[in-house]
Amino acid sequence: MHYTIEKIAGIDCIFAPMTDTNSLTLQIMCRAGSVYESPALNGVSHFLEHNFFKGGKKYPTPKAVAEAVDRFGGVFNAGTGNETVQYYVKCAPNFAASALDVLADMMMDAQFPREELEREKGVVIQELKMYEDNPQSLVLDKRQHRYFWENSYGRPIIGTIDNIQSFTQETLNTYKSSLYTKDNLIIVIAGKITDEKEIKKLIADYFSALPTTKRLEKPVFPSFLPTAHESFFEKKTEQNHLVISARGFNGTQPQRYPAKLLTTILGGNMSSRLFQNIREKQGLCYYIRAGHWEEPAYGDFVIRAGIDKERFDFGVEKIFAEIDAVAKGDLTHEEFDNAKGFLTWQLQMGIESSDDMANFLGRQYLQYGTIETLEEILDKISAVQWEEVKDICKILKRDNLYLYYVK
Repeated sequence: MHYTIEKIAGIDCIFAPMTDTNSLTLQIMCRAGSVYESPALNGVSHFLEHNFFKGGKKYPTPKAVAEAVDRFGGVFNAGTGNETVQYYVKCAPNFAASALDVLADMMMDAQFPREELEREKGVVIQELKMYEDNPQSLVLDKRQHRYFWENSYGRPIIGTIDNIQSFTQETLNTYKSSLYTKDNLIIVIAGKITDEKEIKKLIADYFSALPTTKRLEKPVFPSFLPTAHESFFEKKTEQNHLVISARGFNGTQPQRYPAKLLTTILGGNMSSRLFQNIREKQGLCYYIRAGHWEEPAYGDFVIRAGIDKERFDFGVEKIFAEIDAVAKGDLTHEEFDNAKGFLTWQLQMGIESSDDMANFLGRQYLQYGTIETLEEILDKISAVQWEEVKDICKILKRDNLYLYYVK
């Protein structure tokens, strides 16, 4: 894996040439996710992301923006998370200039026309309702609030209907100028780069007018945990959807690698204990999985499943039985070796495309200011010892687990 980092017009830019691909991804990533929001602004990061697509000066309408990218067959999208927001165009290498032209116009010269803004409120509210009708999404949002409570880490990324309806042009412009700054975003170019010199010139031309310094800071992470170890939300679903959580390791702690191996053994693939014993042997669910999620401020062990309502208590008992066995260090060397092999190949396949590579490099650098290459990550996974995984098993003891479900 090869990449370079260069400051262009005061902006950190990552160039990652990939000779074996026929695509190029140009991605802008900004530290402007939901954790930066106040209660009154909850949802503004996501709403701003939507409205960047409503037109700038050169492409003044949503249709003009869409046609500009469709004309060269590009894939154009964006996403808002807790920590970051990203915008990208994936295209054939010879259309790099056209892709940058569209990205620059929508960001630098966004107009946020009132009519489009009001119309988009309806779109985002329908998106919110779609998530509320999807119990797999709903249980995660409700769990987030229960787990972190009433702060920017616990509020939903999409916001509330009242907040969405309250946003104005001034709201978006103020939030944009506070965080979309040279010191708070990066530009990533990954894939088949045919004219790096031209791309650098265009970045300097297009983005030099960005504000220099951000005006908002991320709040201190709330380290408390809920008092109740079990709670639920009633939605009248066909299944009960659950999330079992335990505090894990953040994105800088070395224990995150043993934690990933542990959750792979527990529920990370089709040969895992939860999949085999809860789905295959008991027939209690369609989906069940475990993972270790990492953010800069915290990490979580998370187990998710949709369980037959009639056998929910039995299903929860069986899931906890699997967790209890692991918490006592009941692991085999064969499971450990299989988990290593699974993670090793999954990571390698996960960055085969230019957009995956852009996200892989950009997210690390934006959130942590450094990049672990694929080779370095694979070396760290390879170096994990069986005893290290057994040592962190105790984190999954009952006293550390929190069950939340939608029924």
